[in-house]
Amino acid sequence: MKILRGWQITGLALLAGIALGGYVQGLRWSADVAERGQKASDEISAGQQAVIAGQAFQFQRFNEIARQANQYGINIRAQSDEKQRVYRTIIKCEPASRRCVPDDVASRLLDYTNSLRASAMHTATGKSDAASVSAITTACRLTYAQAVYWIDPLLTVIDQANSQLSGIREIEGSRNH
Repeated sequence: MKILRGWQITGLALLAGIALGGYVQGLRWSADVAERGQKASDEISAGQQAVIAGQAFQFQRFNEIARQANQYGINIRAQSDEKQRVYRTIIKCEPASRRCVPDDVASRLLDYTNSLRASAMHTATGKSDAASVSAITTACRLTYAQAVYWIDPLLTVIDQANSQLSGIREIEGSRNH
C-alpha cells in the first residue's frame, strides 16, 4: 500500500503541478495580451497627440498669417488716407477737377460698380434707386476730382484683397506639405 500511496501522492503532485503550470501560463498569456493592448493604446495615444500638436501648430500658423494680413490692411489704409488728404489739398486748387467726366464713361463706371456690389452682396438686386438716378441725371454724374478720389481707395482694396489671397495661398501651400 505504501507504493500505491506514493503513486497517488506523486500523481496528485503531478496533477497539481500541471494545474499550477497551466494557471501560471494563463496568467502569462493574460499579461502578454494586456501588454500588447497597452502598447497599442500607447501608439494610438501618441498618434492622436501628434495629430493634435500638428493641428495646433497649423491653427497658430493660420492665425499668424491672418494677423499679418490684417496688419498689412491697416497699414495700407492709413497710407491711403494720408494720400487722399494730399490729393484733396492738391485737387481743391485745380480748375479741371470740377469738370464732368463724359456721361457714357460715368455710366459705365456706375453700372460696373453696381454689378460688383450686387455680386459681393447676394441679397442686393443691383438696381439703383430711381429717385437718386433722376437727381444724378440732371447734374454731373462724376467729376474728374471724384474719379481721382476713387483711385487710391480702389487700389488699396485691391492690394488688401491680394494680400489676403496671398495668405490663403500660403496656408494652402503649408497644408499640402
